[in-house]
Amino acid sequence: MSDRILQMEGISKSFFGVQVLKNAQLEVRKGEVHVLLGENGAGKSTMIKILSGAYKREEGKIYLNGEELPILTPKEVIDKGISVIYQEFNLNPHVSIWENIFMGKEFTKHGIIDSSKSKSEAKKYMELIGLDCEPDLLVGNLSIAQKQMVEIAKAISMDVKVLVLDEPTASITDKETERLFSIVRELKAKGIGIIYISHRMSELFEIGDRCSVMRDGEYIDTVELSKTSVEELTKMMVGRSVSFERYQNKALDTKSEVLKVENLNYKKLLKNVSFHLHKGEILGMSGLVGAGRTELAKCIIGAYTKSSGTVYLNGNEYSNASICKSIDHGIVYLSEDRKDEGLVLMHSLKDNIALPNLSLFGKFMLSKSKMECTAKESVEKLMIKAHSTDIQAKNLSGGNQQKVVIAKWLLTNAQIFIFDEPTRGIDVGARDEIYQIMGKLVKEGKSIIMISSDIPEIQKMCDRVLVLKDGEITADVKNTTELTQEKILSYALTGGK
Repeated sequence: MSDRILQMEGISKSFFGVQVLKNAQLEVRKGEVHVLLGENGAGKSTMIKILSGAYKREEGKIYLNGEELPILTPKEVIDKGISVIYQEFNLNPHVSIWENIFMGKEFTKHGIIDSSKSKSEAKKYMELIGLDCEPDLLVGNLSIAQKQMVEIAKAISMDVKVLVLDEPTASITDKETERLFSIVRELKAKGIGIIYISHRMSELFEIGDRCSVMRDGEYIDTVELSKTSVEELTKMMVGRSVSFERYQNKALDTKSEVLKVENLNYKKLLKNVSFHLHKGEILGMSGLVGAGRTELAKCIIGAYTKSSGTVYLNGNEYSNASICKSIDHGIVYLSEDRKDEGLVLMHSLKDNIALPNLSLFGKFMLSKSKMECTAKESVEKLMIKAHSTDIQAKNLSGGNQQKVVIAKWLLTNAQIFIFDEPTRGIDVGARDEIYQIMGKLVKEGKSIIMISSDIPEIQKMCDRVLVLKDGEITADVKNTTELTQEKILSYALTGGK
């Protein structure tokens, strides 16, 4: 087609003998937002890294405006007009906005950098995207959304033809998302082709034109977003139907109380928090960022020392003095920050699973064979996608990293699992698998506290919902069909008043 700006065809790539891309393809038109969709591990990131020059393709061709591109360096790719904005921004936090925008292509005068012209030129690009601050402000002092805008300004300053946005709304607010979408539409109007990667299905229909789906490293299909549905895209992504129905928990035993918290206080962040948890229950915990949900979880497990209050475990007062003591008593916490708090990224899958369970593998010397056997059992049981138990945790997709975190705590035979944002940053297929794992846990008589900012997720999985606002519980309600998103938000924003 004459309006085709980018074409990738027959792209193949493998790592250590494992095929991660097989005959993959992607076509982007001028002035369109083309969504690239797939589960974690489907090959999206590898595809984009090949486009950016970070990885070399083994097979296949790439065309830009009809011109076949040879294998290029990342710098050469940028010079051609292809720019990628990753979740982890490629900015220097210790220098100014204008220095970041023109890094490597500075304006000079008599052999030295012309800072005056650089600032005025930077200001033009900043105004184009609505970044309202001074160009000599340090990037390290900017918010996530502002850093994202600096990346966009940097891209359009290089006469960008194709812009890739990787999970651009993962760490920004709804208001900032609206501003980003406005910028995207402006870039689209200028004829720039935009590749948009996101796991947030609802926003794809708001901002996207067409969508290409990948699964297991292969191209599945391209569809017009105006002519498809979440259910159809999900089935294409995972190769099966995924249920969006409410989970029917038949394991709940309301006569058996496993955990009770009374008048718990922590600094000024938690105020007289009281609640209880039943055996076999999935208790949802909702609220805005900063409401105190994570602080409450960490006070329960002993990571934070509560100011006052009492915790009861199976009817007995429990002194949760440390994380180790909580683990010994069967209470485990799966952190929202799995990369920094949940896993040792440089260690293998096998080592991460064994780490909190070393006593199971020997007293004086660890049995490597037993560790290997246990890790393989976990991989099979939780359907972890990994070609080897020796793979480093950092090389696993987000959903598979989350499963490794679950696997290591399952070995402790814990009775209470606190899941903090269990599906953040993972795709709909991996989410469904996490939900299935949670369902199996409660069937085995375990109890779950599920902290989530995703209200539909709370509505889908939980028996009862606690809502926190400014460190206080503003609602403790059964999760019925009458509990709408609006009601939950009302409790979170105004306390229901």
